[in-house]
Amino acid sequence: MRGRVLMALTAVLVGLACGACSGESTESRSSTPSAVSVQVTEAPSSTPDRAPSTQQLEEMLSRAVDPNVPIEEKVQLVQGATIADGPLFDELVKLRSDNPQVSWHIGRPVLEQPGLAKAQFSVLMGGTNQLAYATLAFDEGRWKLQRSYACQMIVQVGRDSPSCR
Repeated sequence: MRGRVLMALTAVLVGLACGACSGESTESRSSTPSAVSVQVTEAPSSTPDRAPSTQQLEEMLSRAVDPNVPIEEKVQLVQGATIADGPLFDELVKLRSDNPQVSWHIGRPVLEQPGLAKAQFSVLMGGTNQLAYATLAFDEGRWKLQRSYACQMIVQVGRDSPSCR
């Protein structure tokens, strides 16, 4: 159950990579670059007509799991979230610190229509790779996790959120 909660709450906060944990596994890697290891740098998006970059999503999660970022800033990551949703962010911070072995990867976000994008992500927990798609909405001048998607994930793990009522 704990892994499922971490997966869902991570999905809720859009990102499966963060600066401190960058999605790298503990497997040994060749020092020779391969086509698979080459990453294209995407420009960040601040408009509804272009999907957010993978880096933007990684930064969102980094802020979401950072215990030093105030709740007032964290609620800006999810469409419709309020200060009353603070305990969900606190739980995510705790779950992340309790499960440092979990790694993740965010696929390149795709614009489905102006103001709406999707990003595939995978989470590796206990040797199991779980795939999901996060839906993002351009709201109040920035990309955020779409409210309906966040609420669906919260309900799936048996949690409640004031913003979903």
